[in-house]
Amino acid sequence: MQDLGNALARGNLPPDFEAKLRRLAGNSLLHRFVEQNCRLFVALLSAIQDGSFCNARQADRDRLLQVLAYVRKDDDEVPDYKPGGFVDDQREVRAATVEMSLLLQGFKAWRLRHQVPGMWLSQVVRIPVNEPIVPISSSSLS
Repeated sequence: MQDLGNALARGNLPPDFEAKLRRLAGNSLLHRFVEQNCRLFVALLSAIQDGSFCNARQADRDRLLQVLAYVRKDDDEVPDYKPGGFVDDQREVRAATVEMSLLLQGFKAWRLRHQVPGMWLSQVVRIPVNEPIVPISSSSLS
């Protein structure tokens, strides 16, 4: 769990965990539930780490790290390589989302107000002021 916390503190996911989340993203709804919530937990931990989101307690941080470390392990209660091997991972993630529902809702709202506008602004295509915008007429399409 310590190496996961250290990697997140540096703004990275360990390569093995990133690869596992990518594999989960392309599978069933259960797998995608685990993957998407793990990515939400990582985003929350990153915002806590950089000091931009301050509404979480140390116990919340520890619980999120615990869940992420559990999902990262392949050989947990039900080994991930066995059929139904992610049911226990889903159960852990689901329990954390229920326990921390208010924190997660608060983080999502905070993220929409503070992070998403910056993401949109970085994607805006700028048209140079000196270049005219030429309308397309229906006759030019023939």
